[in-house]
Amino acid sequence: MIDWNLVAKIAGGGFGVTILVLLTLSLVAWVVGLVIKKTTKTTTLSKESSGKE
Repeated sequence: MIDWNLVAKIAGGGFGVTILVLLTLSLVAWVVGLVIKKTTKTTTLSKESSGKE
């Protein structure tokens, strides 16, 4: 006989872990994107300022 409570716990746990991993990856990608944007903006502004002067 199938223990549906156990099936639900295993499936729910796997689904929950998958969602948790995807959320973590998306947050890391977002933070890296912010860091790259800020780094390239300051570098680009510095080069443009020195070229105009």
